Amino acid sequence: QRFSNLPTYLPASPHVSNADVFFFLKEANQDIMRNSSLQSRVDSFFIYKANQPPVLNATYGPFSVEQPIPLDLMLTSASFGFTNKFTFNWKLKSHIINSSIYSNKPKIQTLFYIAGRDWDDYDPEEMLPCVKMFAFLESREVVASCRLTGHLGLCVVELELSPSWFSSPPPLLSEETASLEGITVELFYKIYAADGECSPEDARWENNIHAGEENDHQALSAME
Repeated sequence: QRFSNLPTYLPASPHVSNADVFFFLKEANQDIMRNSSLQSRVDSFFIYKANQPPVLNATYGPFSVEQPIPLDLMLTSASFGFTNKFTFNWKLKSHIINSSIYSNKPKIQTLFYIAGRDWDDYDPEEMLPCVKMFAFLESREVVASCRLTGHLGLCVVELELSPSWFSSPPPLLSEETASLEGITVELFYKIYAADGECSPEDARWENNIHAGEENDHQALSAME
């Protein structure tokens, strides 16, 4: 009589429902005794694409059990928590179109867009949130907003600075240094829900943004 030298394991069959693409993973050089039990079993999996909250199922003979996968384990974005759409893998990114501006063209333009969104899953009636952007220099502030829209979920915020922003350097900089290096202006944005037109009310801070980079909710430097 021949006996297998493989360890005993629980022959349960796991499956992920409500996920378009997922993979069960096996660790390199995984310990062969890791699942050597008839009482428990450990499996690793990766969800690549989902349009609704996934559910983990397991069957063992005539028995089955299922449990929703907690959203805190998913790559959902808290920024879009107020939408009725499952925002798996969505990220709000920003890109400053011109990192340096001048007094004869005193406009700051920043592109905001949603990355990780399924372009095929698009409803023209869908109401995406608004983005509000601020520019700060000492006690001065200017604000503008736009609504994310379209297949790509994008919009451009445009801020126009008054001449006073270019007339005097900060106290710690000499006029000569300021003219050579420029003046750093801090930009911040926040994202918020709005049923009608985007307005500056009831918004919340999200992050500050840096010039000349594509950003994914990371600290960014200012415009010059």
